[in-house]
Amino acid sequence: MWFCTHCRHLEISDTKPERCPICGATGDKIVPWENPKIKGSKTLQNLKKGFEAESKANIRDLAFAFKAEQEGFPAMAGLFRAVAESEAVHAFHHLRLLGVIADTQENLQAAFERENYATEAYPQMINEAEAEGNKSVSTIFSYHRDVEKGHAKLYEKALDRMMDPGGVEYYVCSVCGYVAVGMAPAECPICGALKDKFRKVD
Repeated sequence: MWFCTHCRHLEISDTKPERCPICGATGDKIVPWENPKIKGSKTLQNLKKGFEAESKANIRDLAFAFKAEQEGFPAMAGLFRAVAESEAVHAFHHLRLLGVIADTQENLQAAFERENYATEAYPQMINEAEAEGNKSVSTIFSYHRDVEKGHAKLYEKALDRMMDPGGVEYYVCSVCGYVAVGMAPAECPICGALKDKFRKVD
């Protein structure tokens, strides 16, 4: 198990990665990972695998709920959302036990580094989708690239005003994921979705 000190990513591998697959940090930022509260490397690996599986299940069930709503099955949508919430609880437990959650300042810095890497990774993904004739996929990737740039800026600003006692309202575009601060715009600057497509994050 290897730990990136730059973005707090855990990598399951027998050999040390040359670069972090999440933030791109060089090998000098990657160190062997041991959790003094957990005995044995197999348990650590199982916690990591469990976190990834539960996180994926959470998103998948939310997608199933959305589809059930579209098809007019509110009871099924409610079930999928309930199970998704359950999976989120499981994922949180796995991540907490792995011991990679730091204090808020370190967590913000790690989140910032991850967003920067995502921004850099999307251009190749866009080019490859276009080269293979997947225009709709390249459009979504383009939206995501632009939104990720906004995430990095939000984290950067948050680092500067971490001790600000006032809360901030955030609104998320349900089409592309753009995050608006303070109020929802009349039109999304990334995908053009109208204001009613934004939802306030509590």
